[in-house]
Amino acid sequence: MAGGRVRVLGSIAAAARKAGARGAARRLAGLADVVLLAVHRPPLAADIDGVRVRGYLRHRSFLAEAMRPRETYAELFVRSIRPGMTVIDGGAHVGLYTLLAAHVLGSSGLVVAFEPDRYNLAALELNVARAGAGNILVVPKAISDAPGTATFYETASTIGSSLLERPDSQRHTIETTSIDAVLAGREVTDLLVKLNVEGAEWLALEGMRDTLARVGPATVFIEVNPPLLEASEGGLTGLLAWLAAERFEVSYIDLPTQTPVPLPQPVPKGHLLAVRTGRQPASGTGSVAEPPADGGVARRDHAQ
Repeated sequence: MAGGRVRVLGSIAAAARKAGARGAARRLAGLADVVLLAVHRPPLAADIDGVRVRGYLRHRSFLAEAMRPRETYAELFVRSIRPGMTVIDGGAHVGLYTLLAAHVLGSSGLVVAFEPDRYNLAALELNVARAGAGNILVVPKAISDAPGTATFYETASTIGSSLLERPDSQRHTIETTSIDAVLAGREVTDLLVKLNVEGAEWLALEGMRDTLARVGPATVFIEVNPPLLEASEGGLTGLLAWLAAERFEVSYIDLPTQTPVPLPQPVPKGHLLAVRTGRQPASGTGSVAEPPADGGVARRDHAQ
């Protein structure tokens, strides 16, 4: 059964922590992943919200968390998808949100998945291929403000890799691109963007100005880690001001209820939902952004 290995490895990891051997276990898993990456054989699999996601040993914690109900914002994400949307998965990881979006959209839209981390990318490409989804474009580059090259800090945890310097990471020179560059020449009328880029949200947002200028409705999911954001230009305050200037109404995502709520103060680590309903400025301030009602949710047809 999918998920069995994830649970077994979780028990082994817990035992290693109790025995004080966590470091040795992680090094052993890292060495095993080097071999598994070379032969393109991610050993773990999990069924999450109707899609199967595979990963390497270093993805165990992520898969275990994603299998637990309402530990991610997957339900709210799916409810926010409308037929014909262009969905951007910035920091696609192993492709959970990419596959969920493709599953809902079927042949009615496009999913663009950006991922530069080597292990994440290998699992992502395999997951997309095995899903047989023809509406996914995988971009093996870091999402940023413009095409070019940059130093990428790859971490063993796979959810911490970033364009911002991180401790205990391996440095790689990688290619970058932007949402504007990838979507140039493509018709986009309704946009959903998911950003999980470990403090580099500023760069990704700056790289979608042209796209926002030519679309009406737009929804943006943003992971926020205040300490990381403070290390970037503008910090959290600047990020919220940027979104307000682009006429987004911003809420905080309450994971247990899968609903947007008013921003808590101070804003803790978590996830923001920014919604722009059209080209006209939003009326009033401080209102809570609401996702589409359940009656307007697209069916989960299989991607063609």
